[in-house]
Amino acid sequence: MVSVVQLHPQSGAAALASLASGLPPGEHALIGRALEFAEPLYAGQVLSTGEPVWPHALGLGAGLAAVGLDPAARAAGILFAAPKQLGGLDQLRERFGEEIAALAGGVEKLYRLRVATRISAEQQNEVLRKMVLGMVEDVRVVLIRLASRTQTLRWYAKHPVAERESYARETLDIYAPLANRLGVWQLKWELEDLSFRFLEPELYRKIAQMLEQKRTEREQY
Repeated sequence: MVSVVQLHPQSGAAALASLASGLPPGEHALIGRALEFAEPLYAGQVLSTGEPVWPHALGLGAGLAAVGLDPAARAAGILFAAPKQLGGLDQLRERFGEEIAALAGGVEKLYRLRVATRISAEQQNEVLRKMVLGMVEDVRVVLIRLASRTQTLRWYAKHPVAERESYARETLDIYAPLANRLGVWQLKWELEDLSFRFLEPELYRKIAQMLEQKRTEREQY
């Protein structure tokens, strides 16, 4: 089973090292500026899933760092909720430039698309189609969205609410296939693993126990 990593709420300064992991030292400043901007903006804010926005941003940013995305994508991931909080992209353009503002704006569009997935299979396919078309424009927008969904499932793993089953089904229908198409195996495996855990908890536990038993047996030899 895929191990689940959950970032606990912390200050932007404390999170900088992990979110800038793998980047040249000269590029750490951009991540630091994004964290400094987002932390007070997100204070007390909660997503529709029930997640506090700030820890979601930290987990999302860590996910992007884990798959080696560039500094602009990581900064845009941290700023994922800023367009909605600010009522547009103007402040992001002023502070961070057009590239990061466009990425954050693209992610916001994908969040709005999610409403359609609640209605019909046909509209689910439309969401998938638009996300795939978005990859042509800038694949990083979709990668940020995949990392965001992964972070939401991590949160649901610690906060078992009824909605997590529908999120798990939606993940298997839309997000895991996209991660597979993009070859982002780390996100794909975690998306599938957590979804399976929510939809088939008893079977998940049995498989986890079997894997743990086999691991223990191997270590004895």
